[in-house]
Amino acid sequence: MTTLKTRQLHRALTGKLGFEAHEAHHRIYKLYLDGQLVARTYVSHGSRDLTNFHSGQMKKQLRLSRQEFLDAIECPMDRKTYYALVKERVE
Repeated sequence: MTTLKTRQLHRALTGKLGFEAHEAHHRIYKLYLDGQLVARTYVSHGSRDLTNFHSGQMKKQLRLSRQEFLDAIECPMDRKTYYALVKERVE
């Protein structure tokens, strides 16, 4: 898996995919669809790069396959496509 920067992840989650970011002990990202929490994940404040382990955990939390996760972060996937995938997998 390619190395992802936490800044790149933050921009994709909050900007492109519509997650809410909350600052606590970690940076917490939450996504609500129709008032229901459907995905959440977090990143440590000190992290600069995501390791393969953390990327793997995050893709599960976001309900994506490995390639879908990369597409969501690196831009080929748009918000509408992501929401459709999540709605399908939540039900």
